[in-house]
Amino acid sequence: MKQRNIRSENKKNSNLKLISSTIKNLSKKGINELTMQDVSEGAGLSQGIVNFHFKSKELLLIETLRFISNEYLNSFQKSIIKADKDPRKKIIAIIENDFSKKICTREKISVWFTFFSEIKYKPAYHQICKERDLYYQIITENIFDELLKKENNKLSKKNISRGFQALIMGLWLDQLEDPDTFNRIQSKKICFEFIKSNFPKQFKNIL
Repeated sequence: MKQRNIRSENKKNSNLKLISSTIKNLSKKGINELTMQDVSEGAGLSQGIVNFHFKSKELLLIETLRFISNEYLNSFQKSIIKADKDPRKKIIAIIENDFSKKICTREKISVWFTFFSEIKYKPAYHQICKERDLYYQIITENIFDELLKKENNKLSKKNISRGFQALIMGLWLDQLEDPDTFNRIQSKKICFEFIKSNFPKQFKNIL
């Protein structure tokens, strides 16, 4: 039993090293230029070990996308839970999470957009991205629905949610286009202004 646990832990550690190396190399080379040798060298593991854990480059890419998606969703969920039941605190927590140093890194954002560019041709990528986006949309729509009712605002919760998500994605893209001038604090301020403009009564003394 102990030996089995050690093997399981070693496999988990190797997988994490390989996925971390894939993220780094994808952000530099993109999908087409990425090789299994790049991944093995970046992870400090032999190519044989890479092939043992992932039978093909495509399976490695799918697991990498699943990893960053799960990492994001776990962080997203924790931020919501910490905010408790107040919808104002929830939306602030989402903004803080989306521009945190753990989530909003140039490497990870680059990988996200790399996969986004392939979803038209790769059903597996499309499914993972769709699940993440749908969950995000449902949660934010519910939060905005609460805020709209309290504000007595007749705007569409769906439209505000979509606009909010598009704003964040656009600011993420800024980090790729101009990393030298990208600023997390400024990006958060832009999102806060969006929230204040739509819910002035509730955020007047908070933001």
